[in-house]
Amino acid sequence: MTFAEELVADGPWAGHEQEMDLYGRLVGTWDVTNHYFVEDRGAWVNGTVVWTFGWVLAGHTVQDVMWFTMPRADGYPERITGSTVRHYDPATKSWNVVWFSGRGTIFALTGRAGDDGDIFQDGTDPAGRPIRWLFTDVTADSFRWLGQVSDDHGATWRQSQEMLARRRK
Repeated sequence: MTFAEELVADGPWAGHEQEMDLYGRLVGTWDVTNHYFVEDRGAWVNGTVVWTFGWVLAGHTVQDVMWFTMPRADGYPERITGSTVRHYDPATKSWNVVWFSGRGTIFALTGRAGDDGDIFQDGTDPAGRPIRWLFTDVTADSFRWLGQVSDDHGATWRQSQEMLARRRK
């Protein structure tokens, strides 16, 4: 068997389908508009993303691959990638979430169900600031993703990114 055949799973972990559906309902490919704040430029930037989710590791994990297209500082488009691994822990009834950037940045968060079908993820950024990543307004064909950061240890939050996704047909 190949590495890809060993990695990819056909569906969720048998006997845990309900818990796995928190992220499992995102499995598929999404076209995304991306609006994010670049701190070193002090400016908001627009780009696009192709975001693909799938089952891996015998269905215990949902992994995604993201291809971002965004303008470089000189205005020309640039494509970069990243991937998130979301692994369910039945002992804590939560998800371990790790995002890896193609540029070497790593974020570690904990994921759990939020209100009204939302997904709440919290952790710290590489500088040690608290972060929240939220999937909101989740339907079968769309969702909104929000990135938030706190500069005062969680007393207040500011938005740093918004992505609007539509399922690719």
